[in-house]
Amino acid sequence: MEAVVVNDYASINGGSSFVAIASAKALARQGHPVTFFSAVGPVEPDLAGTPNLETICLGQDEILRDPRRPRAMVRGIWNSTAAAAFRRVLAGKDPAETVVHVHTFTKALSASVIDTALRSGFRVALTLHDFFVTCPTGGFFVHNDHALCHRTPLSLDCLTTNCDRRSYAHKIWRSARTILQNPLLKIDRRLTHFIGVSEHSVGVMRPFLPAGVPVTVVRNPVEIEDRGCADVAANTDLTYVGRFSPEKGPLLMAAALEGTDLPATFAGDGELLEEARRLAPGATFTGWLPADEVAGCLRRARALVFPPRWYETLGLVVIEAAAHGVPAIVSSRCAARDLVRDGETGLIFEHGSATSLRAAMRKMQDPELAGR
Repeated sequence: MEAVVVNDYASINGGSSFVAIASAKALARQGHPVTFFSAVGPVEPDLAGTPNLETICLGQDEILRDPRRPRAMVRGIWNSTAAAAFRRVLAGKDPAETVVHVHTFTKALSASVIDTALRSGFRVALTLHDFFVTCPTGGFFVHNDHALCHRTPLSLDCLTTNCDRRSYAHKIWRSARTILQNPLLKIDRRLTHFIGVSEHSVGVMRPFLPAGVPVTVVRNPVEIEDRGCADVAANTDLTYVGRFSPEKGPLLMAAALEGTDLPATFAGDGELLEEARRLAPGATFTGWLPADEVAGCLRRARALVFPPRWYETLGLVVIEAAAHGVPAIVSSRCAARDLVRDGETGLIFEHGSATSLRAAMRKMQDPELAGR
């Protein structure tokens, strides 16, 4: 069986790209011929050095970073250059012996590559790393209100709601893209299989997924060296790992720390960094860390704090922390809720509540509880 793995990026810039690249390498190592097709470079060095794996990167800009904005708007809806290149890649492959596995496509490639594969008779599986196959903005989240969204995608209520992180005009552009993708081209209905990354995220999307396309949950892998269980009872810091953006919830944790002497570390960077520093002046802020240093940061933690304001689709860092024996304090309405048994492998706090999060963080100060 041959696999064509499709992803916007040819390098690891987040969880979805890590999974796409890791799965391509793993399939190739098992002897399957693999083609990795992407738009945005640079190419991860491991891809180029893996036998049975051919890497194709178009060298295009990510939509948001393309200096030619009219081109970016057009490519974001329909990347005809990517579609033509993908058609050439598929021309030499047998649809009966090849599976096309799509990870991300909304940042550069567009749905044009999926349509190309389907029109050529290939089976196409799509991993649901985000909510873009159903929700125009990809998160079921109203950024202006920092609130979860329960509207039906592309309904009048949806289309008239300014929920995009950038502007209402951008929301309309995203909606036009989704209208082309689903109601017009029916790409969601023509897919062979959906791969969910958590039961929770699939549950959010299921009312809006076509009933005729099967869904299987396969949790994302992590690559962790087994170094045994961290001594969390001896550790002190409550640790946040991730981007400093509103939906990720760093300010919720910072607000929960405000006025306390709870020890905390924030690993990451982003637009809200200075505001987080202001709210939690006693915390340590490390900036972005390489993977091995993130592992060290987790192993020094009393607990990981995972406080997103939106659903997420999995919460990979919670699995990484658990692999080191580190408990997690997790929001009650996010997908990582599935990964924690309250009071046994971590604590659950009320979604969006700094008061509830503060209580959970104080509870985790008990070394016996944390150690157990």
